[in-house]
This record gives sequence, C-alpha cells and structure tokens, in this order.
Amino acid sequence: MGLVQKAPERGKPTTRSYNRRYTYDLWKLSEKGRETASLLEVFKGNTPTLTREKVVTKIVEKIVEKTVEIPKFPELEESSFEDLEKIQTLSMHLSLLRALSSVNQIDLMTLSEKTGFTSQRIVEFIEHQEKSTSNTLYFLSEIPLDLRGKILQTIGLSPKKNYDVSLSPMGLELLSSLSP
Repeated sequence: MGLVQKAPERGKPTTRSYNRRYTYDLWKLSEKGRETASLLEVFKGNTPTLTREKVVTKIVEKIVEKTVEIPKFPELEESSFEDLEKIQTLSMHLSLLRALSSVNQIDLMTLSEKTGFTSQRIVEFIEHQEKSTSNTLYFLSEIPLDLRGKILQTIGLSPKKNYDVSLSPMGLELLSSLSP
C-alpha cells in the first residue's frame, strides 16, 4: 500500500453545481501516509513528542554525570506572574546566548534581527544585568552608527547609540556548559 490512495469520488473544477464531462481524480493520504507524515513532523521537531524525549534524555544524562536538582516548570494553575518574569528572563538569556554562540561579537541591530527582541530591549536587559550582578554574561562596546543605523535613528527605530555585543568569560563558560 502506498502513501496516498485514490478517493472513490471524483473532483469537479468548480464549487458551483457542475454536471459536465471534465472531472479529476481526488487523492488522500492512506493510513501509512498519515503515519509517515506524523513521523516527519516528529523528525522536524514540530511535535511535543520529540521535545519531551529530548528533555528526558538530557535530564537522564545530567543525572548520570552528577546529582543535579532539576527545576520543574510550574503548571498554569501553580504559576504566578513572578514565574512569568523568570521565564521571560530565561528566554532572553537563551536567545542571546544562541545568537552569540557562533560569533565572537555581533552588532546590536543584527543581534536584534536574530533574536527578535528590539535593540532597546536588549540594551536595557544587558545594562540591567551589569547593574544587578558582578558576573555579567555580556559585554557592550559602543560603536559608531553605520548609514543604516543613522537612517533608522532618524525615523526613531534605533537607539541613540550602537553597540557590539559579545560574551564575557562567564558567558563563554555558561555557553560551553549549555552546548552538547
């Protein structure tokens, strides 16, 4: 049996009532085709099944290496707005670390495009991290605005200053522990 099979009825070239001679075969996925499509979605990582398997595998690997306390994400009924702030902070850190993982440093606008966060939000986040902890994960170094940056600044879509963003030694250490 193939991945698709011919449907018993035939299709018509219009949505209005049509009784003329031109019709065409209709096709649908067979049971094997549906199973294959489901497996492809798992392979692409678009289903929770694969995510759950990855998480469980990583947890088991960490437990085998050493005893690690694994925080559990709260369910909606158990969560609070404080949990939301923690998750947003974690999301911001992971997005920045992923974008910075393949480069030594990156300009703020490119980092903004890669992460989906606004330039202003990234700068505020990193500056807040620098103020709140002595072991910051990121370095900001001011650079002159290029032509694109000057145009965006003129129309109010860019911050007043442009920066190169790079990982600190602590950030590099954390990144190496996150990478498999």
